[in-house]
Amino acid sequence: MEEKKKAIIYSRFSPRRNEDECESIEMQFDFCRKWCEENNVEIVAEFADRALSGADEDRPELWAAIAALERNYVLVVYRLDRLARSVYLSDIIERAIQRKKATLISVCGEGTWGFTDEDWLVRKILQTLAEYERKVIGARTKAAMLRHQANGRLMGSIPRYGFMLDPKDKRKVLKSQYEQVVINQIKRLNKKGLSLRQIAAELANLKYKPRKVLRKFKGKPVYVKGKWNPQTIRLILKRLSPE
Repeated sequence: MEEKKKAIIYSRFSPRRNEDECESIEMQFDFCRKWCEENNVEIVAEFADRALSGADEDRPELWAAIAALERNYVLVVYRLDRLARSVYLSDIIERAIQRKKATLISVCGEGTWGFTDEDWLVRKILQTLAEYERKVIGARTKAAMLRHQANGRLMGSIPRYGFMLDPKDKRKVLKSQYEQVVINQIKRLNKKGLSLRQIAAELANLKYKPRKVLRKFKGKPVYVKGKWNPQTIRLILKRLSPE
């Protein structure tokens, strides 16, 4: 009598602004469980990562799911992009599954229900499209943030360098005259060809004060005097870049 196949189910949920349109972990599990039931596959364990990117290698539950695989087991996912949105990462994951002598199944098919060259090609095309979609989403999100910043909206917990909280509305920001002067100095020094370290040293020589830094002292948050450093200069210049 043929031994009943066993499955490990994995799901990933990364909430966005249109969260109601995203596939929840519960919904992914429901589809995966239904597939296992219809194909007479026994579910051994279920793993889920919440609010993590498909391009992120640091997903404890994903690697725990792969570690739990044994020979002839099946790793079941709702869609391939729940596993990875990077061709490079998806390749690493597939190799890890193969080393376990296990197989990968996407409930939506996506070239995982067979082992032909055509199936392999379908998987790679879909993984490439998922990676491209992730980059488009990232570019669209960045453009929206820049648009909101240009309209004076606070993005994040503190204003980016060159701006300050609007005293009349803490949800908005205004240009900081002092920091705008410093930014112009940084641009001038950068245009002269000075290195990041040299720019930081020159700002200190010119007595320009950096922002204070939040630290903990005896368990309490305290703002202390900051220092100009190459990392800070790099971040300011990066935010000035149109890219």
